[in-house]
Amino acid sequence: MKNRKLKGINRTKRMINRLIAGVVLVSILISGRTLTDALLPGSVTVHADTDYLEQMEQQKLLPVQSDTIANWPKGPVIGARSAILMEMNTHTILYAKNIHEKCYPASTTKILTCLLAMQNCTLDETITFSHDSIYDVPVDGSRLGGVDTGDTMSMEQALYCVLVQSANEVASAVGEHVAEKLGREKSAAAFCDLMNEKVASLGGTDSHFTNSNGLFDENHYTSAYDLALVGCEFFANEILCKMSSTNSYHFRLKPDDEEDVWIASKNQLYKGKPYEYQYLLGSKTGYVSQSRQTLVSAAEKNGMKLVCVVFMDETPYQFEDTITLFQYGFENFQKVSIKDHETKYNIDTMDFFDTENDLFGDSTPLISIENDTYVILPNTAEFSDTVSTLTYAEQSPDSNVIATINYTYSDMPVGACDLVFYKSSVPAFHFSSGEATHVTPPEISDGEMSTSAQTQAEPTEEVNIIYIDVKKVMVGVIIAAVVIILILSVISVINNYSFSPRGQSSRRRRSRRREIQAARRQARRNARWHNQSRRQGIRIRKGRR
Repeated sequence: MKNRKLKGINRTKRMINRLIAGVVLVSILISGRTLTDALLPGSVTVHADTDYLEQMEQQKLLPVQSDTIANWPKGPVIGARSAILMEMNTHTILYAKNIHEKCYPASTTKILTCLLAMQNCTLDETITFSHDSIYDVPVDGSRLGGVDTGDTMSMEQALYCVLVQSANEVASAVGEHVAEKLGREKSAAAFCDLMNEKVASLGGTDSHFTNSNGLFDENHYTSAYDLALVGCEFFANEILCKMSSTNSYHFRLKPDDEEDVWIASKNQLYKGKPYEYQYLLGSKTGYVSQSRQTLVSAAEKNGMKLVCVVFMDETPYQFEDTITLFQYGFENFQKVSIKDHETKYNIDTMDFFDTENDLFGDSTPLISIENDTYVILPNTAEFSDTVSTLTYAEQSPDSNVIATINYTYSDMPVGACDLVFYKSSVPAFHFSSGEATHVTPPEISDGEMSTSAQTQAEPTEEVNIIYIDVKKVMVGVIIAAVVIILILSVISVINNYSFSPRGQSSRRRRSRRREIQAARRQARRNARWHNQSRRQGIRIRKGRR
């Protein structure tokens, strides 16, 4: 009897426990929270009963560091806790709000994963899914699905899956493939080492990555500034821009599949979406409950490219805040060419005998500013308002960079450029029998080194090669001509104005000759005048008669 009663009590307890578990599960589903969030230690305490919209309103009151810059355009008020707007090429920070605060990046992590893949692999490479890449990611997260251990996929298809659908298991497989390709262990940990090394090489100081997909980990974090640096390099790649601005993508998951797999993006900045932005280059969303909404994007207008990162925002304000920041940047800042305005650092050559083909001279400056460089300034500022500092570069035979000019405006870095030294090649001429022949030195590869050495060892006719600086030769010729003219002029003066007795006698004879000629001319004039007077007197007498 006792055993039966105990069994009945146990069955009743199990039913009650199942009922309680069911109620909890239904409550979780109704509240919109994921099972992962509910089961993670401490997550219930952190996120329960949190009014995220109210939190976002409070974040609007946080200070904007860029507003403290003198003569800088006042930035907009946004709800993101951390945000940055950075010019892509100069890395000028146009808007800064808690840009070095460590935050959870969520799936925006994937732009770093794809950047490393694009820089170290080709699109036709084949990745193979390992057991860990598939089963180490939660089943309720963003997944491609339909793949198992040993399945393969091209790198191009994998990158589309990562950037369009944000597939976590595909991001893990991509990371493992890159690590193995670079000679490291095929593992998530090995790839994370590569991620951390890459961010550090870009100048990031606030990051530590522990996975390739952005799933929550307390030790997986970055900052808006660090992610913007990654974004500048990511969005500089046209293929990655195309992938990260693709609405939907379809492909054959397995060769024997009858139908394609279709994937679609949830990004609302894309064409045809509610927050479509016409100047968008690319964008990547991210979300875990601990990070809230994250978004990294790039846009281009009138030749200016900007990267925007927002952290800890709420739907759909991450899209609104991003567009607001882009508009702020494009409307308040300008690109100013350094080469067109900088005058202190050019040393020009003489425009001597310059021709269209530069036959007798070279119009290229000896020291010049790197082409296509510029600074980013507020619309109200001018290039003369910037302050420049010169940093000399280490001299190397493989580089013609002399120094770097760094520009600031109100103590804010706004751009830089290199000073380069122009190295002209001096032509070689072979003079033989009065004829000059241009000699082009042969190109020698490593494989030809031994043959060339043998050829030089053989007795050959001695060839004298003379290197001529044409400009110096022409200057020397002109100087010589001027000297000869001066000498001839002096000789002429000496001959004409000699003070020797013989020279004085010659001068007297010439003077007497000139006097005699003048007297004869005067006599002829007097004779003509006398004859005219006589003729007039005769006419007068005849008239009186």
